[in-house]
Amino acid sequence: MPEFDVELAILISIIIGLILAFLNIGGIFALILVGFVATYLTKPEVADYKVGALSAALLSFIYFVFNFLVPPQLPYQLPSPLVLGLGYAIEGIFNLILGLILSLLIYGFMGAIGGYIAEKFFKPEKKPKPPKKPKKKKIKQKLKRKPKKRTLYRSQSKFRGV
Repeated sequence: MPEFDVELAILISIIIGLILAFLNIGGIFALILVGFVATYLTKPEVADYKVGALSAALLSFIYFVFNFLVPPQLPYQLPSPLVLGLGYAIEGIFNLILGLILSLLIYGFMGAIGGYIAEKFFKPEKKPKPPKKPKKKKIKQKLKRKPKKRTLYRSQSKFRGV
């Protein structure tokens, strides 16, 4: 796996996504590919499906801003805004914000799928370390000696009689 920073990997994947859109190769395949490339290019420590989701969501935002600034080609003449009223304008703004949120969610989900695929196939698996066995303290066993014989003669006893 190449080891780029997250920012550079996202930038490269967005450029690939824009090239695919320019070549009219797109749809779900392009979104999954953008997420896949972003996750594949990042360092293994930070490679995650979230990198792919972020990359595709940023591509969605770029598409949204571009399509917001470019007027559509309509086959008919729109009616005057004064005729339509204020309610129609508020509904349009609501639809605009809802479209942005839904496109971010859908593009992010598709990018996350691509990131998940890259993570599962190309991320090196961490081998679990074998569990350490607790070291048992060795108990020193004293050699068993024969007990001292007890006799009736206690000349060196600690207690002297009265």
